[in-house]
This record gives sequence, structure tokens and C-alpha cells, in this order.
Amino acid sequence: MLFYTNSAEHIANAMKMTKGRFILTKFSDGEIYSRVEEDVRGKDVWVLASTQPPADNILELAFLLDSLSRGGAKINLMILYFGYARQDRIVKEGEALSSKVVSDLLRKSRLDKVLVLHIHSSRVKKFLDFEDVLPVSLFSAVIRRMEVVAAPDRGALDLARKVSEDYGLGLAYMEKSRPGVEKVEITRLVGNVERKKVVIVDDMISTGGTVIKAGQRLMKSGAKEVHVIATHGVFSGDAVRNLERSGIKSVHVTNSVKPNYKSRIIKTVDVSKFVESLMSPVEVSRESNQS
Repeated sequence: MLFYTNSAEHIANAMKMTKGRFILTKFSDGEIYSRVEEDVRGKDVWVLASTQPPADNILELAFLLDSLSRGGAKINLMILYFGYARQDRIVKEGEALSSKVVSDLLRKSRLDKVLVLHIHSSRVKKFLDFEDVLPVSLFSAVIRRMEVVAAPDRGALDLARKVSEDYGLGLAYMEKSRPGVEKVEITRLVGNVERKKVVIVDDMISTGGTVIKAGQRLMKSGAKEVHVIATHGVFSGDAVRNLERSGIKSVHVTNSVKPNYKSRIIKTVDVSKFVESLMSPVEVSRESNQS
């Protein structure tokens, strides 16, 4: 059976898995209410959710997990987008370690298995035991048209290297600095991109600052075309408008975060079948992921 929070309803509705009967709603004062209306004792269930803002998404998940846990279910959790994963370390004294706070909240319910779709930082594994799932195969048609794979920063270098090796493409990477909050500068480019079709790979696009600066650096260095693939299209603030003005030819993301944008260059890939293939049955997903 599949249970889900409102943040994941758009994916759950596209899946063929049997939906469990449950209530996840709000009272008139805004408090969240959760109740499972199935006999789940001893049964394997999947929960589909995301933890990005608003904070109600985290609370809905915590309450739904508690309902299932109290009902005796064997809970398998699939997080489509792990919000707060970027807050995975203390940079300045007095900061909250927010990714640990979210992880601790999830661990209060006994979880048999946790999958996360392309998490931003592997450091979160210090706080929560999960398997990171990369949906690179969903972008194969785009990748095969490229000549070079580029990482916009060192954080994406492992991903870029894996894609370049798997598809037999060239590799380039950039180094960046952050002179201010949500400000990015590309300080170095390594690799030959001149007269090449280049695809930037990353886990997510939020403000778009990193991929835009990376794309501009690649074009300045002679790249013939620049494209972008990223699992999560968050697109905060003026990201969509800035991307359209950047000179980047196309941007490809999944619908892990419910799309709320219209754009001539942003293409959205449905992730529901990929996610469902990981879930049903539990034993098969374990074997396929190990392979």
C-alpha cells in the first residue's frame, strides 16, 4: 500500500500502486491531523513525501509516519526531495544543524527502508540511514546528444564523472566561490569545451545562480551549446526568468517538486514510473538497487 503527503500527491496520483485509506488534513486553526483508516499491522507500506518548505510538509510526514508506526506497519519511506539537506553543517556559530533536526524527526518512527531521490549532500547520511537514488537514466536522450559533461562545482564532480564514464563523453568541471548570500562566482574551469555541446549536471536548481554562472563561463570558453539537467527543479525567486535570459539552450528537470512554472526552455520529465519501479515489490527494489 502507498501513503503520501500533499507534497507528493502529484506523483502518487500517477502511480498504479494501491493507495491506502487515510486522512491527512487541517483543522480550521491550521493544525494538521493524520489518521490511517487501514489495518496495516505487520504489512509492508510505502510512504511518499518531500520535506521542502513550507514546514507543513515536514509535519505532515512526521504525523503520517507516526500514524502508521502506531498501527504496526513496516514502513518504507521514499523522499522525493529532501528539503534542508543543504543545511548539513555548521558554518557560523549559533546556526541550527537543520538537516539533522529533520532526520531526527523522521527517525522517531521505525523505518525499515529509506530511499532519497538524489539528495544534495551525502553528509546527511551521518544523521539518517538511507539509500541515495539517482534518476540519470531519465535524461539519457539528452545526454546522448552531448559531447562534454560539466560539473558546475566540486560538489557535482562525482556525478559528472559517473555520467561521462557511463556515456563515453568528455569531462569538465568548475570551481566556485560565494562572495555573498545566494551569490556565485566561477573561479576556474578545467577541461576542453571549445566548439562542444556541453551538458551541466547537478542535483537541483534553486535560484539558478550556480548553473547560470557556469553556463556563461562555458559559453565564454567557446562551448557551442550549453544544456542543463538537474533532478529537482525548485526554481525560487526569479530563477525561471534568469535562466531564460542566460543563453542556456535547455534545462531538463524531473517533477519531483510539483512544477509551478511556465518556460520555453525548461523541460519536465515525469519521475513517477521510475519511483514506482523502486517500490514494488520491496524485495525486487532491494535487488535492483544492489545491481
